[in-house]
Formats: sequence, C-alpha cells, structure tokens
Amino acid sequence: MGIGITITRGTQTFIRFVIKSNLVMSEYYNILTKVMANKQMSISSIARELKKNGYDQHRLILTGYLRALHETGYMEEIDIPPSKVYVFKPGMKRDVYNIVKEHLKDIDISERLGIAVFILSSLFHRPCFKYELELLGIEARKTETVKESKDARLKEHRNAVTRIKIPIDDPAFEINGETSEIQINGNRVLIDIIRDLIDLEGLKAKSQQTKLHKSEFYS
Repeated sequence: MGIGITITRGTQTFIRFVIKSNLVMSEYYNILTKVMANKQMSISSIARELKKNGYDQHRLILTGYLRALHETGYMEEIDIPPSKVYVFKPGMKRDVYNIVKEHLKDIDISERLGIAVFILSSLFHRPCFKYELELLGIEARKTETVKESKDARLKEHRNAVTRIKIPIDDPAFEINGETSEIQINGNRVLIDIIRDLIDLEGLKAKSQQTKLHKSEFYS
C-alpha cells in the first residue's frame, strides 16, 4: 500500500506515516472498518480484534496507522484517560474498489475480468485503467469480450481521476462488442452491492428468489 514508516527514539517513540498512495486502498482498512463498525475502541481492543481476524500487527505500526487515518479525516481520536479511543467518522464508507473486489470473489475466474470492466465502466462512465483492475486483484488483458480502449479522451479521463494515482502510461480497457451475458451478470453484482449498502428492511419481499432469469432483467 505504499506507506513508509519512520521510527525515531527520544523522550518518546513515534511513527510518521508517509502516504504515497491512497491510505484506504487495502484489505487491512476493510477489516478495520468491520471490526470498529459504530464502536469507540482503544488501541489494545483494536489489536485484539485484528488478531482474531489474522492481523497480528505490532502496536507501534497500528498506532501510526490509526493516527494517519485521524490526520486524513477518516477517524476521530478521543482522549479518555488514561488512553485514547478511536472511532470512524459517521458516513465514512469502504473504498469502491474493495467493495467491488469483495463482490467479485464468488464469480468464476474466467468471467471475472469482463464483469469487472463492465462494472467499473458503468460506475465511472469511462474505460477502466489497468491499475484499477489490479486493485480488484485482476490481471488486465485483452480477451474476446474485453479490448484495449482507444478512446480519444483517455488523457482527459486519466487526469480526472484524483483519488488514486493512475500511471501515465497505463492502458485502459472496455467491453468489446455485444456482450449481453456480461451485462446481465454485471448488473446482478451491482444489485448485490446496492443491497449491501442500503438498508432495505421493511421494503423487500419476505420470500425471495435466489436467482433471476435473464428475461426478468428486460421485463
């Protein structure tokens, strides 16, 4: 994740995080948001919960990470003597790439690239870049259903992306031709994402189909 750590020893030990790329672009951040959902927690409590999830980080590294999240506006740091507690600010959401990645993990690997390109292109209204696919854990390449984009506005699209750093020579990809099956499966994933992000309790049917037929997307 491109975070450098400098440890200086003097009257006290401190950690300075140098953020070279987006701080929240990591599975670690995702786990942290789940562990701390709607909770105020001390560093010791956070460390224990992270260890249960398989993340046994040194306390100094965890402290620096939490302070970096606080300094970049993602988290509140509250003094409750004799310790500090941390809480995510209301309304903070998981990163879009991690959300999409999580929902693609159950998709057959042979279909994952096409669906990922469809979803990112639909969300951003532009071709998606190689780096963005790598954030989803997917190798960017040309296939029968995915082609390298020759969009004349690629430079403009690249410059418009300010939340992450797209390499200047990064190729972009888009769906190749008529791919109704990719669109259907991509829409299913998008619907699942919406259901996870929005509280539909009291609105949805009590008994639900687990799968939709293709025809139902066009009715």
